[in-house]
Amino acid sequence: METRANYVLIGAFTLAGFVGLLLFFVWFARVELDRQYDYFDIEFETVSGLSNASDVRFSGFPVGQVVDVGLAPDRSGKVRVRVEIAADTPVRTSSVATIESLGVTGVSFVGISSGDPRDPLLSDSSDQTIPLIRSGRSVLQTLSEDAPTIVEEVLSVSRQLGELLGTENQERVATILQNVESASANLEQTLADFSSVADTIATSSSELVAFTGKLEEISAATESVLNTADTTLESITDFAHRAEGTLDKGDAALDSGRTALDTANRFMNEELPSLVADLQQTTETLRQQLDQVAGDASDTMAEFRTAGSRATEFIDTAEQTLALAETTLDEISTAVEAVEVAATDFDILVTESGTELVSETRAFVAEASRVATSAAQIAETDLPAIMQDIRTATETAARVVETVGADLSAAAGRTDAISAEIGTAVDAVTETFTNANETLGRLNTALKTGDSALSAADKAFTSADAFLTEDIGPLSDRLRETLDRLDAAIAEVTEDVPVISAELRSTVEAASAAFNEVNRTAASIGPPLRAFSNEGLPQFSHLARQARDLVTNLDKLVQRIERDPARYFLGRDEPVYRR
Repeated sequence: METRANYVLIGAFTLAGFVGLLLFFVWFARVELDRQYDYFDIEFETVSGLSNASDVRFSGFPVGQVVDVGLAPDRSGKVRVRVEIAADTPVRTSSVATIESLGVTGVSFVGISSGDPRDPLLSDSSDQTIPLIRSGRSVLQTLSEDAPTIVEEVLSVSRQLGELLGTENQERVATILQNVESASANLEQTLADFSSVADTIATSSSELVAFTGKLEEISAATESVLNTADTTLESITDFAHRAEGTLDKGDAALDSGRTALDTANRFMNEELPSLVADLQQTTETLRQQLDQVAGDASDTMAEFRTAGSRATEFIDTAEQTLALAETTLDEISTAVEAVEVAATDFDILVTESGTELVSETRAFVAEASRVATSAAQIAETDLPAIMQDIRTATETAARVVETVGADLSAAAGRTDAISAEIGTAVDAVTETFTNANETLGRLNTALKTGDSALSAADKAFTSADAFLTEDIGPLSDRLRETLDRLDAAIAEVTEDVPVISAELRSTVEAASAAFNEVNRTAASIGPPLRAFSNEGLPQFSHLARQARDLVTNLDKLVQRIERDPARYFLGRDEPVYRR
């Protein structure tokens, strides 16, 4: 043993080696004394394989380590992991921390994603002392957690495939393949039929063109029919106006007939009886005067002069009366003619709707005609005789008066002869007035008959007036309403005719355009159909063969899955850790 050793030198070498060893460990540990760190907390559901000093990587780059692992203080069951990473690491609010596995060793580390560069940094936006990074699931965690669900779904799919590829479905697939084969076999016949359809379309296009020509002819005929309908409607309108005018004329004729009958009735009821009474009174007066003349000549002459003057006045009155009678008979004839005309118009008017009224009117016309005939016969036969007798009597009376006046002075001794002559003249006058009275009686009888006929006519015209008042008015109103509706319909039809013609022309043009389009379509479809029959049909045959091959491969695949479904779905290679 060395007793004189140099302890200083040995101590110096020892210290130098210790310092060198310490520096080696610092270098080996990569200790950086000037480096700054940030601390973050992360909460995970599970931290299998993670411990203190585990690596922390930001987008796969090591930036720190795990400094603490423990349960969360809020007792939520999560594990809180505190990591230490470099201060310049850009951890953002959208960054997500996950637990990743390193290789096949099972060593775990904390991986932090970079997040969205547009989001702010987590350390700047968080108000906590140690910011909290959102946690996520890694691929391995996702697989480990979702593996049971995936296995269940795979088993369900396997069972469904087993059911799908069962014997019944295989028979159906075989049937489908047979149907495909038969369809492929019938495809050529179908294409041939389609070619015949194209030919039929071409033939139909020619027929459609012919139909278009016929449609134009029909449109022209329709237009001519519409023009004829316009003419017919105008004729109907004219006829309606004429019918309305005829009705007005019939009303006027009936009013005229009623007026004439009222005038004749008033004459026979008011004037004719007074005229007959005057004639009778005059006759009685004349007889009295003649009796007085027969008793006393002088008185007779005086009375005769008075009677002559009165006879003259009577003759004048008789002439006026006869003139009035002639005028009245003329008015009666005119009235009868007007009644006949009105009856004729009225018969034409109510031929269809007033049978009873027409029969009464005809009876009245016949009776009035008979009365008019009787009056005309009296006027033609008796009235001239009466007038002649009255004129003869007047002339005789005037001649007697003149003879008596001239011979009165010379005929004083001939009073008897004069009286006889006067008696003869008076007898003649009396006979004449008797005949006149008889004639006037017959005339009165005829006038009474005419009065009854006029009464019947009045009743007939009353019935006609009631008919015209009650029935003709509503009929005329309905006829006018019908004519108004007919005019409105004519106006509407007239207004619609140009529109209908335009629509027919547009329809013909559209049909022609459609037929032309059909022709062009048939012409354009022909070449593609031929190309399809030449090129597409072989391709469909090739497609059918490929379909058969596909079904064969599917059958083989089903057989393999039935033999070993687990190996088919989960793979044939064993895991690495089992090797």
